[in-house]
Amino acid sequence: MPFDPQRAFLKGPDRFPRFSVPGHGQPLAAAGLDPGELILLVQRGGRQLALLATEMAYHHVAQGKLAGQPYLVTF
Repeated sequence: MPFDPQRAFLKGPDRFPRFSVPGHGQPLAAAGLDPGELILLVQRGGRQLALLATEMAYHHVAQGKLAGQPYLVTF
């Protein structure tokens, strides 16, 4: 069945606050993560970004800029 935008409920406040990712970060090796930590990887224009699955499980949406272009990641 194709997506029908008339069936979408797009009013009211977001149920989960968006995670606004800062424009800077740190190398994964320096982050001190547990070896079993699950991460989501995003790549654009030769730049990489890692998001913690535990944070994304709460926020569900992360947005920011990567390689000068806006992005939106959902989980």
